[in-house]
Amino acid sequence: MVKPRRAAVAIGAALLSAILLPGAAPAIAGAAPGSAGSGGSGAVGNIGSIDAFNSVDPSSLAAGAGGIGSTGSSGSSVTSGSGTLPTLGTGSQNTNATPPIGMEQTPITQSEVRAGTYGDPRVNSGDHRLETWTVASKSMNRIFAIEIWRARDPAAPAPMLYLLDGVDSPEPSGWMLPGNAHNIFADDQVTLVMPTGADGSLFADWAEDDPVLSRNKWETFLTEELPPLLEGRIPFNGKRGVAGLSMGAASAVDLAVRHPDMYESVGAISGCYTPTDDIGFLLTKITVETRGGNVANLWGPRNSPAYEDHNSVAKIGALRGKSLFFSAASGIPDGAEWDRNNHDMLRFVQGAAIEQATHACTVTMDRSLTAKGVDAQVVFTPFGLHNWDTFGPQVAPMRARLLPALTS
Repeated sequence: MVKPRRAAVAIGAALLSAILLPGAAPAIAGAAPGSAGSGGSGAVGNIGSIDAFNSVDPSSLAAGAGGIGSTGSSGSSVTSGSGTLPTLGTGSQNTNATPPIGMEQTPITQSEVRAGTYGDPRVNSGDHRLETWTVASKSMNRIFAIEIWRARDPAAPAPMLYLLDGVDSPEPSGWMLPGNAHNIFADDQVTLVMPTGADGSLFADWAEDDPVLSRNKWETFLTEELPPLLEGRIPFNGKRGVAGLSMGAASAVDLAVRHPDMYESVGAISGCYTPTDDIGFLLTKITVETRGGNVANLWGPRNSPAYEDHNSVAKIGALRGKSLFFSAASGIPDGAEWDRNNHDMLRFVQGAAIEQATHACTVTMDRSLTAKGVDAQVVFTPFGLHNWDTFGPQVAPMRARLLPALTS
């Protein structure tokens, strides 16, 4: 296991409160420590900005949320039992961030594949290994585009690796652009599955429908509805993996912990793995509310038992014997980061704060893995903000860790 050198990063939580949630106190007691380890960063991507492919960085909690804290309210009840976390109060929900997501007027009575297309000119010059399936979900009464990168030999059985995106869950998937997964996995006998349309959802089953983010039953969809649709149509060797970045990292680990028999490999890049502590709850709240949702519709009030049900740090022993990969950067910019972010102070500072927070979350997970005797590869890089400069270089080492358990 790659081990970090320990140093305090409570500043990550403080910056999250001060920068993302105006009016919050500037410090959170007891934040998990973290450090810079070995590794490096890449050279593409901007925090929540339009990149060279003209798609919004799906990982940044700042993307498209210019009015963070500008309108609306989730109500103060969701912060009950918040301990040292300052009361967020009104004004944290950005109801202008995401146009309301609708459901189908005619109820969907069965989950099914309704259509499909080959290729996308933005991905590898329209390579037909990329397929986009239109899939109807009965549990959500919604229709989604599911992107699939077929295995090297599409006629031969292959494992399926689900790749979960960040907060904006875009199309094409961020794993394709700018994540370059189609090149990184080009020679592999593995089918990549990338759901889209999960904006701000944490890929979870929500307690209530949301006026903006609609009905979300992603856990049901990903574990019950979608697998038989894929495995009945694509040659399958019986093995699955799941990985994610940012919002999707938390979700990938949560899904695997709650359904350990489904997955042989689990990967997570720059995520937070419990919604029960201050940093985890704050990241959960801003993930939902910067996209216009109400976090109370997710799992109810913060003191609801449902939050503990999704505490992957406490339950990580369920993944003992699996092939596991975790990574995070320090939140410290390298010498070129300011220029790469076009001198945008808000995005720059938000990217630093969020990555410092996910670094602290990853340190917490690392300690739990060690305490419970669960083997994993845990990588901490010395520089990097919460963007594809940080995520991109971790895709290849994650692949190297996860694939052997899927293809052996």
